[in-house]
Amino acid sequence: MFSSKFMPFAIRPMSTNDIPQAVEIEHQVFPSIIPPTAFRLELGKSNSSYLVAFSIKSPANHQAPTVVGGSLTKDISGILGKPSKIREGFRKEEELVAGFLGIWYVVDEAHIMSVGVRATLRRRGIGELLLLSAIEQAMSKNASEATLEVRTSNTSAINLYEKYGFTRRGIRKAYYADNQEDAIIMTTDSIQHSDYRERFVALEHSHQDRWGTSRRTFM
Repeated sequence: MFSSKFMPFAIRPMSTNDIPQAVEIEHQVFPSIIPPTAFRLELGKSNSSYLVAFSIKSPANHQAPTVVGGSLTKDISGILGKPSKIREGFRKEEELVAGFLGIWYVVDEAHIMSVGVRATLRRRGIGELLLLSAIEQAMSKNASEATLEVRTSNTSAINLYEKYGFTRRGIRKAYYADNQEDAIIMTTDSIQHSDYRERFVALEHSHQDRWGTSRRTFM
């Protein structure tokens, strides 16, 4: 049974107009990444796919940025250890990007490269929505499995990935440049197998029951 409520976030492919917001979110989630991901270059690659979770209307408890000179600016704390101002690069009427996820398709494998959710919008099911959308897209592209790397200390992300059938397959030593932390390699069994598909549908319905039905559009 589908939920009768609707999630205030939807999924679609990232566009070039989303890049300023994606860069901002990336700085919040991965402050040590220098330079930032070359999103414009990534969007032009045939084997990569970037999805965004977006909201046209800001949630009630999300403080809207202030309009300054036709652009939006807001205080961002914790980037490089001190408050700073950053132009978000989207107009008042444009969609607020709540998070993004990037995938590389290599042969028959879907490699989830990065997942980021806006700091003020976490714990609202957005990260899980991005993950299940990525897996659904990978299924539609006939990928046989999904794989990713995650910090050994990121227990909440590890728990989410295990929920979706990712299992630990190895370690990449000193994978993260900022603190030389190891990465756990996590991979699913076949996402095309009927057992996995049944599990995925049950998880999708569970997410909808908790957070509401969402609109998802893929390329």
